[in-house]
Amino acid sequence: MKRANTLLYVEDDPETRENYTYVLKTLFKHVYTAADGKKALELYHEKKPQIVLLDIVLPQIDGLEVAKQIREHDAYTHIVMLTAYSQQEQLLRAVNLQLDAYLLKPVDDALLINKMQNIISQLAMHTCVTIGKNFLWDTYTQQLFYNDGPIKLTKKERLLLGLLGRNPNHYFSHNEIILHVWPDDIPDETYDSKLTQLIYRSNNKISKFTRLEHHFIENGYAQGYRINQKLFIV
Repeated sequence: MKRANTLLYVEDDPETRENYTYVLKTLFKHVYTAADGKKALELYHEKKPQIVLLDIVLPQIDGLEVAKQIREHDAYTHIVMLTAYSQQEQLLRAVNLQLDAYLLKPVDDALLINKMQNIISQLAMHTCVTIGKNFLWDTYTQQLFYNDGPIKLTKKERLLLGLLGRNPNHYFSHNEIILHVWPDDIPDETYDSKLTQLIYRSNNKISKFTRLEHHFIENGYAQGYRINQKLFIV
């Protein structure tokens, strides 16, 4: 279950969209296109693209608002903004949107290809580890995927699964997990309860998302916690 390079391209001008889509299809296995911001958000949630390339001025919802809504729950998708010279002041709204770049229109094909290749190189740094049937753990973004769909995790949940995902067959002791998940704290007797609650919340979240019959994380008596081995049975 390998994640393909996917891009969502949002441009309201049909001719421009067709021309750039032709170029982009030489770089990506899947290129999804939208002509307005509303459709762009629908496709983003449906297709989970790795890169979003979008114009600032769009019908329905403008490009900066699209980027803002993506960033409200997703810090990892790469976003490149297309802007006319007269729109540069609008980019002040984008200070906190973690844009990979903004490109002035009309964009030279060579410049566009170079920027996309740079981002593809960054994506190649991602290492996805299989930690159960239909489950992948992305060690770069610290994200858990089920059937290629990301499961939204809290910081503590990412730390927990990042540790367990290093060796899914291995039991990690309570102390090992506590020191990894709360590295800046001095643990006391309350941390066993905190860990139990974290495991409970994580299992509930994953079970709700996947509708699995078994808990994702299993407890071995006097051994600790590990990824449930039943998840590896085909």
